[in-house]
Amino acid sequence: MSFYADKDNSYGAFKQWVPQIINNYAANVDYLQKTIKGGSWLMGISYNNTNTDNDTRQDVYQSPDFVNDPNQTNHFIYKENILGAYVTYERKLNEKISGKIGTRYEMTRSTGEILGKTGFTRNYNNLLPYLNLNYAISEDHNLSYTFSSRVRRPRFWELNPSRTYFTPDNYTQNNPFILASKFYNQEINYIFKNAFYANLSFNYAGDASGQIPLQGTLTRPEKDSNGTVVLDSDGNPKMTTAKFLRYIRTNYGNNKQLGLTLGMNKAWFKEIWTTNYSANLVYAVYAGKVSEDPTSTPNPGQTEIISPYIINIKNLSFSAQLNNSIRLSSKKDWFLGINYFFAGKSKAEIGEVGVRQSLDINVKKIMGNWTFLAEVYDAFNQNFYKLRGTQPDGSYNNMTSFEYPRIFSVGATYNFGNQKLKKTGR
Repeated sequence: MSFYADKDNSYGAFKQWVPQIINNYAANVDYLQKTIKGGSWLMGISYNNTNTDNDTRQDVYQSPDFVNDPNQTNHFIYKENILGAYVTYERKLNEKISGKIGTRYEMTRSTGEILGKTGFTRNYNNLLPYLNLNYAISEDHNLSYTFSSRVRRPRFWELNPSRTYFTPDNYTQNNPFILASKFYNQEINYIFKNAFYANLSFNYAGDASGQIPLQGTLTRPEKDSNGTVVLDSDGNPKMTTAKFLRYIRTNYGNNKQLGLTLGMNKAWFKEIWTTNYSANLVYAVYAGKVSEDPTSTPNPGQTEIISPYIINIKNLSFSAQLNNSIRLSSKKDWFLGINYFFAGKSKAEIGEVGVRQSLDINVKKIMGNWTFLAEVYDAFNQNFYKLRGTQPDGSYNNMTSFEYPRIFSVGATYNFGNQKLKKTGR
């Protein structure tokens, strides 16, 4: 239940139920064939069937009781069938060169219906190729190239056309009409002495989606606390205009990202100190536009005007992760962990995210079959989101999500079984 105050300081309330039932059935069959020349074929088919039932109900308070709001009450039924077939061939050509090539074909058939209101049928096919080439230059140097593709379908709860309200005019809006996004990724990876690495990648996303902040105005007849339309002196409905801000999950266009990662995973001083470090530099381009809300159909007598949301972003960002494990005793029973994360300012579809960082510290003690662990996450409370977004027309979207990231935890683990057993092999 939510309560709110209108501009005239009158109070209102509404109740909302958003149940969701998901039934999913999946099957997969693989066939592996080795060849005389040392290669291998992998072929298979998969089937995935999902049915979701989302019976959302919303009641608004109209003195002296709550009554149903038919505009925000939706019974949404979604059915999805995915049939996939795939084949890959893997072979080692010689001691230095090996590779893997394959593709996956997916056929998707889905239907969605908001009972008594609207529905849709969505059928599409995807061909998803894959290629990997590996070149062992020497014992200390390894080079590889990978091309991969995938489809990211919206999660089922994102399709449920329900709203989560902060106020009557500020809410998140799910979208049953959102399309699956297609991702294509290329990577060149270099490894030195199995400890140091460099990764250069390029990612492209088509029909990219996100939670876009749509702003606009809704003009509608004014109603009193009993739900009765207020009339002016001429007997016509008195109109009122309110601004809204709705965060709608929708497709907006495409994005491209060029990234460079440098890192190492190495033990020092006879494995007393183990490090896992990485630094990331990303240049991203986001492009697109959202000018309508397919989930919104104003009632007769209402007028809705939406300000187009323009996405034209070019951004360079930096992040780093430093993980350290230090053995504190010769018996290997005391360990200290010190981990640090840093993400500089970066821009995405919905605006600029401020600097985030986190210092995590843990102490581990091993006593026989027992392991005791005490941890502090984000010791200085700095890993939270602060978002700032401004549109060409001057409208803005600012948000701070502070979820109290600092956490202290203590845990104990006991390993059952005979720890003296040794593995044997031929």
